[in-house]
Amino acid sequence: MTNIKLIASDLDHTLLNSKSGVNEFTKEVLNQAMDNGILFVPCSARTSNLIPTWFRENKKIKYLVTSNGAVVVDNITQEQLLVNAIHADDAIKMLDVVDDINPYWTIDCKGYLYSNRKVLRDHEKIGVTGDYYADIQKTRIFIDDCREVLEGEGNIVRKIHFVTDNQEMKEELRKKLEQFSFLRITSSHPKNFEITDPHATKGDAIAFIIKREWLKKEDTIAFGDNDNDIEMFKNVGHGYAVEVSTKGLQEVAYQVIGKCEDEALAHFVNDNILQK
Repeated sequence: MTNIKLIASDLDHTLLNSKSGVNEFTKEVLNQAMDNGILFVPCSARTSNLIPTWFRENKKIKYLVTSNGAVVVDNITQEQLLVNAIHADDAIKMLDVVDDINPYWTIDCKGYLYSNRKVLRDHEKIGVTGDYYADIQKTRIFIDDCREVLEGEGNIVRKIHFVTDNQEMKEELRKKLEQFSFLRITSSHPKNFEITDPHATKGDAIAFIIKREWLKKEDTIAFGDNDNDIEMFKNVGHGYAVEVSTKGLQEVAYQVIGKCEDEALAHFVNDNILQK
């Protein structure tokens, strides 16, 4: 691997540690890679403001892929270079259609995450406990009706996700939403059922960056752990899944590497790219 020009990586459960931070060895490896002229692109389901500070403040990092690929941000100027989103009116219709099945939604709109207050009220019932519960208390704005933030001219939604790990409920949601042909269904977490614009994928975002930078697909690699990384793997030369990753991702991966907690990504980059 002597000609890698771009490394794309998911964050949670792929690169970040258990405290959602970046370990020192990983920082050293990524900084060295960027010093060597390699683009490092963080790709996350998180909104821009929830990307860990180390990435946002590191101006060696040129691009941030956020909201599952719905937005590509210039990390130097903060300009949104690419936005693929759902119109707010359509989001309201979708949430109304499935309200009787699952009212535990979160919408990514205006740069913030807005959650139905029922998520907070019924958190134990729906399995939102421990660190997950602590996280949503810090990162969400709770509302009673999606119209509180969606109504108004020009509003768009980058992502909608529902809390459920029930496969039957996921299938019921899928069937109800079939009438909306313009959406894409994915997941970045075992408890999430997520809806985005059909072009709001990490794969589309990385393809946009590759084209913008005049790179060759074969000179790019990606790392991930979940099904929302599948399209990203398909749009780079080789995709590498961490050891604890979904079956679907492993099926399209070029190789399964070690564990996230052992800094498998950093060791792989160091051993196979920097030391070659």
